[in-house]
Amino acid sequence: MTKKLVFVTGHEFGVRALEGILASSSYLAGELKVLLTIGLDRSLSGRTVGYRSPERLAVHNGIRHVDTVDGTLRSTADLIASLSPDFLAVIGWSRLVDAEVLKLPTGTAQNFGPARGLFTGIGMHPTCLPIGRGQAPIPWTIIKGLKRTALTVFFLAPAADAGPIIAQYPLEVRSNETSGSLFYRFAHLHFQAGMELAQQLIMPAVIAHPQDDALATVWPKRRPVDGLLRPDMTAAEVSRTVRALLGPYPRSYVERDGGEVPVERAFLPETVGKQFIDSGSEVLPFSCADGTILLETQEGCDWVKP
Repeated sequence: MTKKLVFVTGHEFGVRALEGILASSSYLAGELKVLLTIGLDRSLSGRTVGYRSPERLAVHNGIRHVDTVDGTLRSTADLIASLSPDFLAVIGWSRLVDAEVLKLPTGTAQNFGPARGLFTGIGMHPTCLPIGRGQAPIPWTIIKGLKRTALTVFFLAPAADAGPIIAQYPLEVRSNETSGSLFYRFAHLHFQAGMELAQQLIMPAVIAHPQDDALATVWPKRRPVDGLLRPDMTAAEVSRTVRALLGPYPRSYVERDGGEVPVERAFLPETVGKQFIDSGSEVLPFSCADGTILLETQEGCDWVKP
């Protein structure tokens, strides 16, 4: 019996997971069918780090696609219900999906916990859940100096990132990791997770295990002002903050002449000569709580007035 899936994303990670599903043997064999993709409307792309629409991928594979500005998906509930999907995958989506929408799929999940068979919405989160529920998981992983993380595949529950875990893919955080490098590595993992999830969705029941809420931590939303480098920070804190805000993320910055100077790298003075410095960049000495650190600013950037 063919299993039916509705896929929702407005992010690079979700598109990579969908690519994995479309590359899976279960999809090629017709055992799993993607009925519809729902994307985040492009008018909201400026507010979404890592924004990517699944529309082109859907068109290439003959899948119906619609966009929405409604993060709860209430406005698409009738459309989803009309398709009678077995599962709803919501990956790379910053809003909590309405609880009634999560009840629309009719698939079977086997959760080894008190709430058996109640989960048919699926998400992915780039932390080792239950650690790091919440927002900005990649920057927080680096800022907190974690040595290990994971991509977690889980069933969606009313609370954010709290549902039973289907699978986890461990990832070591390297000492010089940036948010950009970690972002790209997680994108690769989403493809792998999508391929393997496709195989699980065609089974009689998807097996999952409840999270231990006693171990859970929740990471808060980060604002642009949180990227300000302050003199009361240690050199290690400055370095982690700079590395945590690279790649697709808004840069960390220092205040200068009434404006904000975006920062690309931070390194100790004694390492000069051992690290490449772009000749078109400016290097600023920055006094922090335990000494001086050098900050390499964005090449050719102008001071950004507040």
